[in-house]
Amino acid sequence: MRPFPSKSLYCCPSALGSLPSLPLLALVCAMQFFLSQCAHAQPAPGVLQTAAQVRALSVAQTSQHLPVYLKGVVTFFDEQLFSHFIQDETAGIYVRFPTNVAPLRLDPGTFVAITGFCNPGEYAPVVEIEDLKVLGTRPLPQPKLVTFDKLASGSEDSQFVEINGIVRSVSSVPDSPYQLVDIATGGGRLSVYSLNLPVARPEALPDSTVRVRGVCSTKFNRKRQLFAIQLMVPRKEDLQVLQAAPANPFSAPVKPINSLLQFAPQESYGHRVKTTGTVIFNDPGNVLYLDDGEEGVKVQTLQKTPVKLGDRVEVLGFVSQGPYTPFLEDAVYRVIGPGTPVVPTRLSLDDTLKGTHDCRLVRLTGRVLDRAEHGGDHYLILQDGDFIFHAYLAQLQGEDLFASIANGSRVAVTGVCQIDPGKWQAGDAWRARGFGILMRSIDDVQVLKAPSWWTLERMLWVAGALGLAALAGFGWVAVLRRQIAERTRQLEVQILERQRAERRREMEQERARLAHDLHDDLGAGLTEVNMLGSLVRSPATSPEEKSSYLNDLSEATSRMVNSLDEIVWAVNPRNDTVPSLASYFASYAQRLLNLGGISCGLDIAEDLPNHPLDPMFRQQVFFAFKESLTNVVRHASATQVWLKISVNAGNLHVRVHDNGKGFAATTLPAGSDGLENMRERLKKIGGQCVISSSDHAGTEVYFTAPLPESIL
Repeated sequence: MRPFPSKSLYCCPSALGSLPSLPLLALVCAMQFFLSQCAHAQPAPGVLQTAAQVRALSVAQTSQHLPVYLKGVVTFFDEQLFSHFIQDETAGIYVRFPTNVAPLRLDPGTFVAITGFCNPGEYAPVVEIEDLKVLGTRPLPQPKLVTFDKLASGSEDSQFVEINGIVRSVSSVPDSPYQLVDIATGGGRLSVYSLNLPVARPEALPDSTVRVRGVCSTKFNRKRQLFAIQLMVPRKEDLQVLQAAPANPFSAPVKPINSLLQFAPQESYGHRVKTTGTVIFNDPGNVLYLDDGEEGVKVQTLQKTPVKLGDRVEVLGFVSQGPYTPFLEDAVYRVIGPGTPVVPTRLSLDDTLKGTHDCRLVRLTGRVLDRAEHGGDHYLILQDGDFIFHAYLAQLQGEDLFASIANGSRVAVTGVCQIDPGKWQAGDAWRARGFGILMRSIDDVQVLKAPSWWTLERMLWVAGALGLAALAGFGWVAVLRRQIAERTRQLEVQILERQRAERRREMEQERARLAHDLHDDLGAGLTEVNMLGSLVRSPATSPEEKSSYLNDLSEATSRMVNSLDEIVWAVNPRNDTVPSLASYFASYAQRLLNLGGISCGLDIAEDLPNHPLDPMFRQQVFFAFKESLTNVVRHASATQVWLKISVNAGNLHVRVHDNGKGFAATTLPAGSDGLENMRERLKKIGGQCVISSSDHAGTEVYFTAPLPESIL
């Protein structure tokens, strides 16, 4: 039920002043009539009466379609732009007419009364109009001074606001009398819709500082999330120029390309700059690339004035931060004369990854891995050594332009280098994560060497011929099978006997090794303990010496416990698997490094195979591993050690990497005998030990060894 009639009459007591002279009775009757109408026009209890009340509702509350009665001033109204806004003393709000009713034409400043109900809207609450009455005119509300951050929050949706900015571009809205003015302000961009411009020519407005007053209108997705801001300017005076752009902008001094966004504390940021260069790439209405002989720059422009490769041009644009080097946005340009086409720089892979040739014309070589098409762009996937990069032709619909280039061909590509910096760090050692080559035409690809004659198709023909020959040989194989089967049985018996003998020999060796370890480690330790105990019990020993001997005794027993633990681990058959070895290595490293005040980071692969290991393999790897940790504690002065254990292609990989002081490859550190011992131990089991280090850059010890094929 509506709170008041949809055809209610708006009136006010001031209207009585226009009545002609009446007899007293008639005047009283007339007053009663008007007062009853005014009383009838007031909203019923529970009706929302301000825009702020509607905006404060949740989506669930607005979905109840609560009744609304508002009086406010039209701040912007244009059905073609789907924009109907009014604002009362509390806030502005969007209003919507029924789909089956043609909306009225309302000028800014029209004072209206609206009857309707609230709706969640697609972004913020709106008012669905059931009845609208024009009450007169009123001045627009005082605009609210805002920042871009405030607008970007979405809280100023539908409000009449004011903001300053620098004009980036001006264009006509298709099929509309409006001009679209793009301004930059406070680190963001706004689109401004205005029927009138404050200049005689649109091209005179870019680079001007302007004041904009308008209604904040948001762009949003289907998840009620804001992604852009636009201002709807209601009147001509609401778009004012505060600082005009230079009358002749091309008279500005030329800035070299390599000076863009360099440290310059005396220069202002945000206005257009002028630079010059030779055209090395042109996509009309989209992008230019220029080269001034020392640097290159990307220029984004909507201008379509014809230019040729090699032309000299002047460019006016706004400097912006690119992924790696600055570029110019919203630029205009003019040709100042013909020039000589730029000769591409021949680069190696490493020189390219240094990033010094970003946006410049370069030439590289590589082997074609494949071809692809994405969004109309045609790609060549290339490989140089172990590195993969791509070269592409942009926005060329139709047939595959690279169809004649076979995979495996060695090619040279020419184009604009586009650096993908990845994670940047200071210093000469930094290299980019990757790069692409933007080519200008199919002529920028030159085939240096065709792929080998031995293609997949030819290989299949040869395989077919070999298959026929194999069928002919099957008959002869059948004759030999019986002889082979008999000989195989004989060999199996011999092999089994040899395996048993080998196992017995290995058991004897293992026993001898265990006895040797117990004698060398525990025997020497027990002798030391016995001697220290005798010294402690001796009456001739002073209290200070006894304390020192007791400390030595404690350390000796601790070493014996560790040695015994290592010996037991090495011979325990329950530890004869890769996961057990990795677990023991991790616990041993943490225990030893914690005693030395060094933190230990672990990276143990979760997919370690449950592969059996023989005791000799485990012992040699462990002693080498132990030596590497001992070197870290004694010599590296490290604070962090990383341990990584994995298995790949049947090989065990162990990496011990510290952040210590390292050492030069030409200068062996103290304990270098231990380094040679590690190599010898890995060599005994068919593996290798690689040690990488340099001054002040830490050390990495890398063990790799093939896993034993079987345990007899």
